[in-house]
Amino acid sequence: MKHWPLILAALAAPVAAWTGARPAEASRATCLLQSDLVMFQHEARGFLEHLQTGNNPVKARQLQHWLEDHPVVTLRMQMRRSGMEVYEPLAMRLITQQKGLLQVYNRHGIAKAGTSAERLGTATLLEEFSARIIPLPCDFAPEQKNEADTPAGIGRIRGISQETAIASSLSVLLLAGGGLFLAERIARRHRRRRRRHPCSLSCDLKRNRQTLRAKLVDISRMGAKVRVWQLPGIPALAPKDEVMAEFPGLEDIRAQVTWQNADYVGVKFSKPMTAEELQVLLSLSKKTAVPAADADPGAHANPVSAQA
Repeated sequence: MKHWPLILAALAAPVAAWTGARPAEASRATCLLQSDLVMFQHEARGFLEHLQTGNNPVKARQLQHWLEDHPVVTLRMQMRRSGMEVYEPLAMRLITQQKGLLQVYNRHGIAKAGTSAERLGTATLLEEFSARIIPLPCDFAPEQKNEADTPAGIGRIRGISQETAIASSLSVLLLAGGGLFLAERIARRHRRRRRRHPCSLSCDLKRNRQTLRAKLVDISRMGAKVRVWQLPGIPALAPKDEVMAEFPGLEDIRAQVTWQNADYVGVKFSKPMTAEELQVLLSLSKKTAVPAADADPGAHANPVSAQA
């Protein structure tokens, strides 16, 4: 599999990330989280100004994009890991309110959304959020608490040890590698079954008590493409018709018409042909001379065709 080195390298990345982690990484993550929250209040303030003045309608779309890019669950986890869970209720309240205002805005228009913002006290809530989040230093360190529970009731998320992270990443790497190997083997086997081979042999398709003269065009272990000569008084084959295919040198094979058009009929075998049976037909095709179309008894009839 050509892309295995890249895939395995991507799977191994978490190991490298955890083994190279330093305390400074936690501070950097806190800074990024604070930057995201400051950007959120900026977008929310711009949206509120749009509701109040009607200017800059793009602000609604910008706020929507921020909310889509920052799922609530992810923000909760980031705030708890960085020790900012004390600000979580306020942040979640403001985010929920902004989502509701965007829904009102999209469904009922700017006037209705503006009225809702005034009724909910969005401006006051936004000022409180800004006053508490923006002044925080980038190296913010939470005060130690005796109680373990957060206001949300599920507690602060504890970090996992470096050894646990390495072991987990290696397990995922091994499982993923094994899964990729098996998937490639299965896909390769499936491709071999479906591979089509040119084959020019006379054959018959039997439907009920009717026999249709035909000629193979190409074949795979799963099905075949066949040219059928339509004889007067015999209805044409149609998709889902059950037929019995008679190929030279083989036992009859049950098949189903998958589709047909003006030139070809495609059939799918009820069970895959063995590799040995396929090789028999290919060998006969090489040895047998292809008869001219005008020499065939049904050559003056209308050919019908399709591919499985």
